[in-house]
Amino acid sequence: MPSAHSLQVTRLEREPISEQMVAQLLGMVRAGNLRAGDRLPSERELAESFGVSRPSIREAVRALAVLGVLKTHHGGGIYVSSLRAEELLGPLQFFLSLEETAVDALYDARELIEGGIAARAAGAATEESIAHLRDLIERQRAAIGEPQAYRKLDIEFHEHIHALAANPFLSRAATSLNTLGLEFRTMASESRQVIAQSLLDHAAIVTALAANDHSAAEHAMRLHMRNVLQSTRESLSTRHAAHKPPFQDPPS
Repeated sequence: MPSAHSLQVTRLEREPISEQMVAQLLGMVRAGNLRAGDRLPSERELAESFGVSRPSIREAVRALAVLGVLKTHHGGGIYVSSLRAEELLGPLQFFLSLEETAVDALYDARELIEGGIAARAAGAATEESIAHLRDLIERQRAAIGEPQAYRKLDIEFHEHIHALAANPFLSRAATSLNTLGLEFRTMASESRQVIAQSLLDHAAIVTALAANDHSAAEHAMRLHMRNVLQSTRESLSTRHAAHKPPFQDPPS
């Protein structure tokens, strides 16, 4: 655990104090001074190091906990989270669940990024990588009646293609967007028909990758994203219809 004295902090003098603290702690995470799983010094030690009150510390910690950067354990201290995408993107995922119109923009971004990744991956696809992708498709087919198991295999399928593209920035962007779409995708992928269409899409993507055809791989991936968007829209429409209140005559 880093000690309060080992952290390179700047004493805070201007308002708002809690926001300055948030910025400093985020900077420490980015610089690697605080790493995933590290336990932070106590509230008292942090307050002394930063030269602020303990309530300001609590406010900053709460803000970073909401962002998924820190975790607090009752009676057990403050820790840096795993910093995985699903934790850091939690607040945006919640926003998307409220703003369902954002699903179109989300999948527009996914189509652009995943399509570009597939085009790059086509140039790096080997017999071994194609065999692995085809094996994943067979395992997906076996899980067609188990949506949760299918979704895990679906993530692995896309992550393997990301790895072939060999660009960590594109991979991180694609993984983040994939995580953000999880709320919507969970609703849509309950249908065997939706999963069956994804299997066809995946097979077309792998065929293009196996041929090292950049253009065909991008086209197949873009079409896959459009199909996912369409099934998601239909799922949302069905959910809205199920929750729509019955028609009532206006009062006379």
